[in-house]
Amino acid sequence: MKADNVSLLEFIGASKRTFYIPVYQRNYDWKKVQCLTLFKDIEAIAVSKNRSSHFMGTIVYVEGESNATFRAFTVIDGQQRLTTIMILLKAIVDSIDNEDLKEDIFESYLINRRCSEALRIKLKPMKEDARNFQRLIDNQINDMEETQIFNNYKLFMELLKESILSPEQIYAGIQKLEIVYIELNEQKENPQLIFESLNSTGLDLTQADLIRNYLLMGKEYYTQEVLYNKYWLKLEKMLPDAMISDYIRDYLTLKTGNIPNKADVYSSFKGYYQELGNYDSEGFLEELTTYGEYYSWFKFCNCPDININQRLLHLQKLKSTVVYPFLLSVFEDCYVYHNIEREQVCQTMDVILSYVVRRLLCEMPTNALNKVFATMAKDVERSSGITLSEKVICVLSGKKGKVIFPNDNILKEHMMTRNAYKFAHIKFVLEQIERNKSKETVTFDSLTIEHIMPQTLTAKWKIDLGKRAQEVYDKYLHCLGNLTLSGYNSELSNASFNEKQDLYSQSNICITKAIAQYDQWGEAEILNRGEMLIEDIKKIWRCPDTLNNINLETDTRTEFDFTDEVNVTGRTPSELEIIGEVFSVTSWRDFMKKVCEFLYEYDAQVFRSLTKHNDFKGKSIRIIDDNDSNMRSPLKIAEGLYIETNRSANDILNYCKLIIEKFDGVEELSSYKLKAI
Repeated sequence: MKADNVSLLEFIGASKRTFYIPVYQRNYDWKKVQCLTLFKDIEAIAVSKNRSSHFMGTIVYVEGESNATFRAFTVIDGQQRLTTIMILLKAIVDSIDNEDLKEDIFESYLINRRCSEALRIKLKPMKEDARNFQRLIDNQINDMEETQIFNNYKLFMELLKESILSPEQIYAGIQKLEIVYIELNEQKENPQLIFESLNSTGLDLTQADLIRNYLLMGKEYYTQEVLYNKYWLKLEKMLPDAMISDYIRDYLTLKTGNIPNKADVYSSFKGYYQELGNYDSEGFLEELTTYGEYYSWFKFCNCPDININQRLLHLQKLKSTVVYPFLLSVFEDCYVYHNIEREQVCQTMDVILSYVVRRLLCEMPTNALNKVFATMAKDVERSSGITLSEKVICVLSGKKGKVIFPNDNILKEHMMTRNAYKFAHIKFVLEQIERNKSKETVTFDSLTIEHIMPQTLTAKWKIDLGKRAQEVYDKYLHCLGNLTLSGYNSELSNASFNEKQDLYSQSNICITKAIAQYDQWGEAEILNRGEMLIEDIKKIWRCPDTLNNINLETDTRTEFDFTDEVNVTGRTPSELEIIGEVFSVTSWRDFMKKVCEFLYEYDAQVFRSLTKHNDFKGKSIRIIDDNDSNMRSPLKIAEGLYIETNRSANDILNYCKLIIEKFDGVEELSSYKLKAI
């Protein structure tokens, strides 16, 4: 490694050299605010008599093929600053009248004189930017596309025109800019490790950027171009930059069964990739591109199959992205291996949609589903001889506690009186009920949610509702039976039921027209209509028992999430996993000890707060306390911190669940194993 400080213009202009921006770098993306800051800094140092130099940052490069008269640099870090200065230099060239100075700047810092066309321009940005930059240098301004290069050039032209300093003075300011250059020897240093260190803050590069760089860096420039154009560029065209990191996170979730934190996708990828024995960069990029196409179908609902698209659209409306890791494997089975037909994909998605919708309707936590679908691909492999949709039914039917599949009774109990109006997806639910009833084409976008008994309780409505008007209003205003779809909400507003009845009878919306059959509107009618709508919901999003007549086998699993409800009486734990760390355990006391010791080390402050928490009060003895005087079988976790371990197997497991719940994000990444029965 060689490093030194040098004038920026000396670095750019010394001898004939070309700066290549490798394909694994992101496109040029300095925004207006960054360019304004740079320009003001240059203005300040241009007029300062006390400052002979200004440090602009670091440029890290690997020297490529070079000879006595020409040097090629591959820029590892600093491309944004380097590109911006060159755009500003071109704006200065186009703003000054002194032809000699104009020619001197242009030929010293923007082009290499008397070189082949391939080497003529000093800066070679990424392919998407290279065309625009070349047009800028060749004065083809009118042919430039509206990219950041073009926008920033126009900005600098305006700033130069408005500045109290002349373009020549701004150029004098640029001459005071200094950088530290770091030249890496690819044979001795690892450019990837240095690159990671320079970008460890994660402010400049996304997780996907780091992964792309990891896969391409260290290869010959030509090889990088081939791999980038063949795979990564294709991926970028299918998915926006901001979406690629989320995609790779879901891809890794599928492959590992663990959900990486958003900030740790790159480190999780490295751990996974380094364990692969039969993949090189190209093989991995090829698979990543294949799965990326499926992911683009999920996001843009543009799968070749219209029936699958309809279900993808429903998942998107419900914002149920947690299912994507499992769907990646389903689509691979269908479109790569042809193990399942597209009809089976639809049936599998119907099961998933029923599970998701019912849980949303019953106000069950959505974050609990992350782990369910992270391991679903592996869970369905345990069954054989049945279809994929039946396998998914088997897995979901066995879920208990926070991840239960709500049956018809649970659904009805929650939906009859819950505030359905505040349910984010109530319009979607009513639309689906209507679609299943009506043969007419209805434009749902123009419809709104209408309260039959209005939100303002007028005198007429009080009379119609009778003595219990306020009670009925308070209890049933926002419940399902009192809501419908309407295209004339403003006209109906607070009208009496008789007035609304006339409009309802003329509606082309089945669920609204049916309201006209009621002679009056009150508690009994609201409950009656609510029950009818719930029956529709149960038919559209069916629970497993009515979806298919499958004989579910007795649950003999040995692996469980902490969200699962299971009776562990007479069973012994064998393994515990918390946030990726695995422990062997031999008893429930040992199980509790490992949980507490790990979480105390994870966050001692949170753990100590549990000594005052009511969840650990116990019937007569505290389960977690700062002294052991009243405990029967205390276990010391730390100084002044004890747990009671003289409890049944189920009690210990449930207290461990309570403890884990107090640490955000831990429950989803934790599981345990029991010895086989």
